Amino acid sequence: MDTVTDRPTIPMKGSLVAAFASGRVVEMWFQSPDGDSSDSQIFYLRCASEEQAEVVAAVHRRVWAVSV
Repeated sequence: MDTVTDRPTIPMKGSLVAAFASGRVVEMWFQSPDGDSSDSQIFYLRCASEEQAEVVAAVHRRVWAVSV
């Protein structure tokens, strides 16, 4: 049996703030987990194609509720 549960998005340190494709790479920018406002972490995810990178970035934006 499948059930759908709506849960509120709670802002927290270390949250994803941007995800976008740059060629075959997805860049995901995260807030600093220690709360420093001038710090961030960037994760680079290599994909098989530019199209895949666009889809992966879009999925992360939707799941994390970010606009970029």
